[in-house]
Amino acid sequence: MANKIWGELEGYRKKLARAEAVLAASKTTRTPEGKRPKNRVGFLGFIGKRVDTIDYYNEKINKLIPKLESEQKTTIREKQQAAAIVFFNNRLAAASAAQAVHSQISDSWTVTEAPEPRQLKWSNLTITFYERRIRESIIYVAVALIIFFYMIPIGLISALTTLDNLVKLLPFLKPIVKVEVIKTVLEAYLPQLALILFLALLPNLLMMLSKAEGIPSKAHAVRASSGKYFYFTVLNVFIGVTVGGTLFSTFKTIEKNPNIIVSILGTGLPANATFFLTFVALQFFVGYGLELSRLIPLIMYHLKKKYLCITEDELKEAWAPGEFEYATRVPNDMLIVTIVLCYSVIAPLIIPFGVVYFGLGWLILRNQALKVYVPAYESYGRMWPHMHTRILASLIVYQITMVGYFGLKKFPYTALLIPLPILSFIFSYVCSKKFYKAFSAIPLEVASQELKEIPNMESIFTEFIPECLRSEKFDDGDQFEDALSKFSRTGSSI
Repeated sequence: MANKIWGELEGYRKKLARAEAVLAASKTTRTPEGKRPKNRVGFLGFIGKRVDTIDYYNEKINKLIPKLESEQKTTIREKQQAAAIVFFNNRLAAASAAQAVHSQISDSWTVTEAPEPRQLKWSNLTITFYERRIRESIIYVAVALIIFFYMIPIGLISALTTLDNLVKLLPFLKPIVKVEVIKTVLEAYLPQLALILFLALLPNLLMMLSKAEGIPSKAHAVRASSGKYFYFTVLNVFIGVTVGGTLFSTFKTIEKNPNIIVSILGTGLPANATFFLTFVALQFFVGYGLELSRLIPLIMYHLKKKYLCITEDELKEAWAPGEFEYATRVPNDMLIVTIVLCYSVIAPLIIPFGVVYFGLGWLILRNQALKVYVPAYESYGRMWPHMHTRILASLIVYQITMVGYFGLKKFPYTALLIPLPILSFIFSYVCSKKFYKAFSAIPLEVASQELKEIPNMESIFTEFIPECLRSEKFDDGDQFEDALSKFSRTGSSI
């Protein structure tokens, strides 16, 4: 309830700031007194009584502030939830407690390391053990269905957006396609652009599903969304386009003689190499070009500045570069790794394109991460095991593809390659057991080391107070005096 009231209050404050900015602007263009803005209080501001905007929002704010303060006191004193963030004055004790089993029954008390306050998703903290497991199962089934059914439209896109098929479906395009320059551009980039635009719709849906699992931190939700997107792109874009494109074009032949499907795949797979070679080239020419120039954010900023932004805060928000989008960037790069590795056997010409893609990526994205984007939180390197696992998955897919392709081509020494995927699985298992645990929890060896700078416990404690419970009328220490008094007696180091 406090969060709802606080949200309404912040909304009214922003609207009040806009109204005051409109009044200030009118004083420079009209009379010295200016023209006070007015609005209707009915549905969407189109109907209802017409009122003075500034007075109306001031009245709303003055009514909500006492309600918020009352709800804050009630929430803090009475509405305690079945979840808590526990603070320690010793790092070693905190690391030990986070890794220990605290109850004989696992669902009665589950403990994890607390993420930093900027990435906490407060609404997911109180989700029970079984509810979270049920949510995960439902989301996994939903994602599996999305992956399966998305393969149908992606296969159709890869087949139908070729120029010949497009002219058959849309005969009125014939005069346009006859122009040589347009024909060349469309043949080179149309299927790839259609695929990229189609895939752009997916990340937000996967992020929403990841948060719906009950994950309590943003970094974990980003990793979960990134994993879903990676498996989607590999299964749909790589396998769907590779196999679907080949089988779609020869469907009638296969229908008459199903036994020739293996030989058709063997001869038809190299034909799809052109599609992926152009796809990789388009990614680094257009993708990195837009990334480096930041043309789209610049256009969006000027549109917002002209038509939407009125206050200084709105201008700053429109100009803000945002954070690095790991949820989409990592899966896209992992897809390029998979494509380049797998098609390096079928069409070796793709290797230089892959080298250029990752060479430019190292220069451009390193610059953007260090000098442009502003991190919204820190996950302490926990994205790396996620990336490493997907790189190894791409390697295994490549090795299986290589064995299968050489088998289709009846290469006599194909059997010698069969151990490669097995060795990769073993290497992946060893890495997960030997290195990954140090990323999921702080090792006691690290926690026992002395800190160069001792943080202040009260400032850390204050950061973990939700914004809706921070009162302007009295200090946070007054609201949480019981908890803070214990730390003042034991010291302020962690």
